[in-house]
Amino acid sequence: MSATITDIPASSPPPKAKEPVVPEATNNLTARLLAASTLALAMLAGFASLSGVVQGAAWLQALIWPVFLIHFCAGLLRGVHRVRWLALPVAVLIAGGAVFLHPTMRTTIPGLGIFDWFGAVLSEGTLQFSTQVPPVAYSRYVEFVLLLLAVLLSVMVEVLATFRRLAPLVLLPISFAPVIASLFKQEGAGIGYVVLLILALLGYFALLPYIFPAKGTGPGLPSKRQLNILLLTAMVCALVMVLSSAFMPGFRKGMLPEGTRPSGDLLASNVDPLLNLGRDLRANNGSVAFSYLTTSNEPVYLRTSVIEDLSATRWEPDEGLLKSAYFGDTAMDTDSDVFNGSAQVTQLRWNDRVSSPSLPIPDRSFFISGINGPWNWTKETSVARLGGDALTNTEEVTVGHTQMNLSPQIARSLGYYGDGMQSEIDDVYLSMPEDLDGQFGQLLQRTLAEAYEPLQGPPTNDFDIAVAIQDFLRSATFGYSERTPLREGYDGANRQVVKAFLERRQGYCVHFASTMALLARAAGIPSRIVVGYAPGEPTGETLEAGDLPGFAGNGLPADTELTKFEVTGQQAHAWPELFLPGIGWVPFEPTPGQGQAPDYAPEPTSSQPPAEVPEEQNPTGAPTVDDPETQESPGANVEEPMADTAQDYGWFIFAGLLIIALILAAIPWQRTRLRHRRIDRVRAGGQSAAQALWDELCAVGADTGTPATEHESVGDYTRRLSSTHPQHGQQLQLLRSVIEASFYAQRHPDPEDTPAFVEALAQVRTQLHHELPLGKRMLGFCFPASLRQRRLRQVASAQTVR
Repeated sequence: MSATITDIPASSPPPKAKEPVVPEATNNLTARLLAASTLALAMLAGFASLSGVVQGAAWLQALIWPVFLIHFCAGLLRGVHRVRWLALPVAVLIAGGAVFLHPTMRTTIPGLGIFDWFGAVLSEGTLQFSTQVPPVAYSRYVEFVLLLLAVLLSVMVEVLATFRRLAPLVLLPISFAPVIASLFKQEGAGIGYVVLLILALLGYFALLPYIFPAKGTGPGLPSKRQLNILLLTAMVCALVMVLSSAFMPGFRKGMLPEGTRPSGDLLASNVDPLLNLGRDLRANNGSVAFSYLTTSNEPVYLRTSVIEDLSATRWEPDEGLLKSAYFGDTAMDTDSDVFNGSAQVTQLRWNDRVSSPSLPIPDRSFFISGINGPWNWTKETSVARLGGDALTNTEEVTVGHTQMNLSPQIARSLGYYGDGMQSEIDDVYLSMPEDLDGQFGQLLQRTLAEAYEPLQGPPTNDFDIAVAIQDFLRSATFGYSERTPLREGYDGANRQVVKAFLERRQGYCVHFASTMALLARAAGIPSRIVVGYAPGEPTGETLEAGDLPGFAGNGLPADTELTKFEVTGQQAHAWPELFLPGIGWVPFEPTPGQGQAPDYAPEPTSSQPPAEVPEEQNPTGAPTVDDPETQESPGANVEEPMADTAQDYGWFIFAGLLIIALILAAIPWQRTRLRHRRIDRVRAGGQSAAQALWDELCAVGADTGTPATEHESVGDYTRRLSSTHPQHGQQLQLLRSVIEASFYAQRHPDPEDTPAFVEALAQVRTQLHHELPLGKRMLGFCFPASLRQRRLRQVASAQTVR
């Protein structure tokens, strides 16, 4: 050994390793394409969490290809050095093409520029978002807004991903959609979508060192060991997310309490389609939506939409009805004349502008003035809808309408002489939901029989049948509750909901209106459901027509008195209309404590004392368990305060789990980072290579329970390991020879020979780890002993060199 040492002068410097040629970072095409795929997956997973903010999933299909193409093409171009500057322009071009090729942009109005039409489509879409309590009803305009938002966020992500220091900030735009979902969705963002997003981002962050390689290193892809560590980290993160979702609001339950879903105006006061009406009611929104003045001495119900087809899976207004297009003041083509009817005038006023394209107007309207712009009118349902310009330019609307003045005697007489009218009604008003086993039909017939019991048998005419159904639903047998359907899973409207309502007999206006409509059809009476507003609250203010400029030209005497009412979100309502022979469509009010039963079908009075009402029943409109005042009183329902407390504790539990997960991930990450730095020094060769090789060998031994002692030399330690692991004696002999040659003979490793040393060290490390029991292996991974002994080993290494 000494002869060998003297043959090589100690003072002669080792041959300088040839510095490797490092390719341009942009040439790492594979890494960039993989990163682009992870970004597209993360973005789509985030937007998929909005599936409960917007009804259905049809809109998501319009986002998939534009988002994927933006990220994939940008990643592909950045991987080619000569054309990398085209990445962002191409991403913007794809985003613009996806927006302007959307179906809504291909149906422009003649004479209107494409950018003006773009503004109109965007305005319509944002209006539908801002005037509905989520989930927002799907439409092409809603889909357009989501597509525009998705491509804008994708372009923003690509801008950030262009620069090394900004690349980690892609987390901000990608997290936008899940944050919105966690606020607006009743069931939260959905843990599955969030976990998928996090896993995609983990893959992206793992690829960043290979997209932007450090100086002196070339591009590449993660090694097998790095991928294993990444996989373990992903599993830990997914497990923590799944466990924390059981406590933390925002994953499985919306962060905002049910009923306070924000809209564009903070708390929506509009009327959504029927399935969303319950959320409008639970919003407890007392802000004034609009006010109206009326000459009518009867309560004025204001309709916004009508639902005819109750055989469909989803009950919603039919947009396919024939409409008449009007502009400005118009006398409509309508059958507003009724026997013994009187003409009335109602003027609607908004503080700023009309808040919804569906104009709330009374039934049997025949003249509308004050609309500044185009609007549509549906004769069959007496529903009006404003166009884009009319929405922005209309402040008050005056409506002429006919008020029915019926009595039970008149209704029965007209029905006797008008039996032939029912043949003119479309079959859709008698269609029933699918009932394969016949159980639902039997339930309706049993309910009808129960409603007829006070009359000692079925009534002989349609009017008395309708009144019997209304009285039965308004009786103490049923109770008004907005939250019971939500808690027990029958919120909304369809066959199953009505079935559950008839069994539980707790619900709100949607349930009462839907049930009466189906019971009427089961009795052979055509019916439909109307959505809109119940009569507002009187303000006590009375004005004369002569003092109101808006009533000029309406033919009203100047001394005609008009009563003012204010309408809030609490007046959002649904009620049934039944087609009675000789009269036509007649509204009824089956919801107890809400609205007002009409004079021709009043709620029955009784001299008997009212029966004791079970909890959550409200036949008289008295405070129910849903009312905040009742909940604050002694003995009130304490379920929701307890739920709030559980949510508070959930935040602490989640924070604790998150801190533990970060600690568990940070220590192995530090150990892995240190090992990679040492291996990089070994691969570079030179004077520090052997020291790095020795340090890593000592660290491996410490982590596997066979550490080198403080005064143990390289030879002693490797021989001890060889005696306990003879199968790796050759690798340990190779490591000992190269380390001793560098320490004692100044014969440092050459870069061309270092791969063999790295491979030998990896084999030793793998063998030592696999010989450990699973529990000790996991403990050694989470809390590596080498980090605690690092300082001590550095001192021992310095003494060995000396």
